Amino acid sequence: MTAARASRLDNRPSSGGVARLARVTNDRTGSRGGKKKPPGSAPVVRRRRPKEETRELLLQEAEDLLVERLAQGSDTLNPLAALRITDVLRSINERHSDESRMTTGAAYQIWESQTDFQDELYDRIMRKVSVPWEARVRESMNAAMAAGLPLEDVLCALGDAPTPAREKVELTLAAGLSAFVSPARIRRAEKRANAEFVRVLGGMIEEALEYGGRRMRPELTIPDIVWLIEAVGVGTNLRERSHPELVRRADSEGRQIVDLALVGIVMVMTEAIPGRRSPRRRRSS
Repeated sequence: MTAARASRLDNRPSSGGVARLARVTNDRTGSRGGKKKPPGSAPVVRRRRPKEETRELLLQEAEDLLVERLAQGSDTLNPLAALRITDVLRSINERHSDESRMTTGAAYQIWESQTDFQDELYDRIMRKVSVPWEARVRESMNAAMAAGLPLEDVLCALGDAPTPAREKVELTLAAGLSAFVSPARIRRAEKRANAEFVRVLGGMIEEALEYGGRRMRPELTIPDIVWLIEAVGVGTNLRERSHPELVRRADSEGRQIVDLALVGIVMVMTEAIPGRRSPRRRRSS
């Protein structure tokens, strides 16, 4: 889980933040405070990056910093509000030569303020967590159907695909940030991501129902199932971060309890198609 200018994040920097950030000390940018150059040495010529290259570099670095801080157990209440453009610049400049170092001026040619920067970073994070799992989840589901497993096991296969550690942290980050942003801002940021999420996961659910000989109950829709599955997934992600032993439990057949919840959601919101028989072969434990 995007008229006037886009709504600002709820946690704004204090007034005068732009001016303060623009007055970053030169020792951070490398223009002075470093070692004096010997007489007659050639001046450093900075490479001018295209604007979009600069934007992508800053946003990717900012995202990496947020993920790193969360993965390391940062106690910051609102990590997005705590991340400053100067933090991102410092991180980039620590790895680059004098010729490719960046200054706040480059950043403020793209974003007029700290808040504008945080707005775009939030949009980026919301988009990234929508469907990065599509290929591996589809592969897991298709393998279950090809093996002739019953619908319950096909649905469990949706959650069986392994999730990379970074994606788990990104989902935690997205869920956490949403708690600090106004509902209207969240709706704007998630508009495209939500449509893609429903299209991808909803399509998989429809395929599974067709395979298992079931259909939606008349008063319910595929998006109803999708959003309930998302709620279970996000809640499980947050609980697993603090209490993994509570959510990494399984039944006697090896099904994870979160997968059982998914099966329950789908089965109770659908009905068997009269005259259709579904596969009954059980998977091996």
